[in-house]
Amino acid sequence: MLETEQRIFSVGITGGVATGKSTVARHLFELLRRTVPVELFSSDFEARRLTDSDLVVQEEIKAAFGVQVFDSAGNLARDRLRDLVFHDGAARKVLESILHPRIREAWISRAGGDRLLLAEIPLLYETGAEPYFGRIVVTACSHASQVERIVVERRLLKELAEQIIQAQMDLEEKIRRADWVVWTDCSPGITAQQVNLISQEVIERYGGVRR
Repeated sequence: MLETEQRIFSVGITGGVATGKSTVARHLFELLRRTVPVELFSSDFEARRLTDSDLVVQEEIKAAFGVQVFDSAGNLARDRLRDLVFHDGAARKVLESILHPRIREAWISRAGGDRLLLAEIPLLYETGAEPYFGRIVVTACSHASQVERIVVERRLLKELAEQIIQAQMDLEEKIRRADWVVWTDCSPGITAQQVNLISQEVIERYGGVRR
C-alpha cells in the first residue's frame, strides 16, 4: 500500500462500462492543470500499449489463448480476444492476471511526489485498488444508456453488451463507495458542471501541491 503522503495526491476515476469515464477524466484533467501540477493515467491506454508493444505480454497472451487471437501480421486481434474472454469467465481471469499487475505497477510508479495523479481505472474496485487513492470519482448512467452506448458506439450485439456489463461490479455498489459521482445521462453541459464542482473541491484539497 502507498504511504499516506503519496495516497492523498491520487484521485481514482472509475465507473461502469460506457458511463463516460474517459470524457470525465479528460475534462477534470484540463480543469486542474490550470491550477495544480497533475498527470492523467489511463488503464485502457496502458493495456493497449502493453498488448501492442510488450513482447513478453504478447507471448503470454499467445501461450494462454493461442495464435488464433493474433492476425496474420502478428498483431493482437482485439475483437477475437474480447469475444473469447467475455464468453468465458476463466479466460477473462487469465487475461486479467497477465495485464492487471503490470497496469497497477505503471500507475503506482506515477503516484506521489509533487504531482496530483488522476488515474482512470475501469476495474478500480474489482482489483482492490481503492486504498491507493485519496478520493475516487465514479461515473454513472442508467443501465439502458450503458447498453445503448455499447451497441451503437462499439457496434456490438446487445447480448455481448449485457455480458460486458455483468462482468463488472454492480454499478450501484461503485456509487455507494464513491467520494464523488458524475451522472452522464444528462446533457454534456450538465455533466461538465458536475466535473467543474469536483475540480473546485480537488483544488481546495490539493492546492498546496508544489509546482
